[in-house]
Amino acid sequence: MYQLSFVFQGKVDFDNECSEIVKNIQRVRVLYPLSEIILSTWLLGSERESRLIEKLKYLNVNIIFSVDPGPLFYKEGGYQWALNINRMIHSTKKGVEASTREYVVKLRTDSYFINRNLKKIFLHKKIIDKRFDREEKYSLFSERIINCNLFARHSRSYRPFNFHPGDIMMLGKKEDVLNFFSSPDADESLFEIIFNKTIFSLMRLVPEQYLWVNYIRSRIHDFNYPSNNARGMAITSSSERYYINNFIPFSSEQLGFVWPKYSDKYNNKGRDSIYHFSDWVKINNQFYNNKKKVYGYRFFSKVVCLKIIYFFLYLPLRWGVIRRIIMHLKSRE
Repeated sequence: MYQLSFVFQGKVDFDNECSEIVKNIQRVRVLYPLSEIILSTWLLGSERESRLIEKLKYLNVNIIFSVDPGPLFYKEGGYQWALNINRMIHSTKKGVEASTREYVVKLRTDSYFINRNLKKIFLHKKIIDKRFDREEKYSLFSERIINCNLFARHSRSYRPFNFHPGDIMMLGKKEDVLNFFSSPDADESLFEIIFNKTIFSLMRLVPEQYLWVNYIRSRIHDFNYPSNNARGMAITSSSERYYINNFIPFSSEQLGFVWPKYSDKYNNKGRDSIYHFSDWVKINNQFYNNKKKVYGYRFFSKVVCLKIIYFFLYLPLRWGVIRRIIMHLKSRE
């Protein structure tokens, strides 16, 4: 896959010797020896930067050190909650800009691949695209992006976020990936306490939505999705059409992709609230092959039960004292 650039973005100092990122890059280099590898991270100081360059020299890695824009902080009382969205935007954009290949794989520095499944999916993508035509009105990228489905929220699930693709790993044309991560920096206006049935958030748009909504707005001038307080079938339909025409979701297992944090910190939560390839096919069939009933009674019964459970789980967060305790315990990275 010589035409690919792998862009690792994010921090590297998980440990003093940066051994984790070296190991993750080494895994990819073994699998894809002819591909370009770029590491886009933050300034570490001349001594640590030199050590990292020396460790990665034999892996033929282009390293980009940028000024850390820092996190945003949501503050409530004496508590604060960190959000690293601008760090993600800056490091990804710098890395993709530096790539020289036609296609880019964007992944985090704490993730890696364990086999060549990605190559197989990439080579079969043209067959999928040919089988499922794109609707011009909703097609914003030059071609669909392969999207790891971690946190690619299913609009009909018990966590029905709209306009919420996954940003953990994606493979697409360089210009498309770059455009997706070309949103303006976020500021504190992004923070807003949202309670909408089974959706609770401290942001009116979470990072994945912020990126996608901003990109759609840049292309569709009358498009408006203000926040997660907006609901309705028309919005869900629009969200689904934009997703299936611009992304194809695959699971970590299908892609041979590993993001340890998903199991270590998030405990694999949310697997029933994300898109799978089978969902993508069903929704395509509904919109473009005139199949009216693509989900059965069992699917909707499960969603309703989970919505009831999550509604009551999030209910205590309406009280500020409890919410601040949770904020103190958790911080998004």
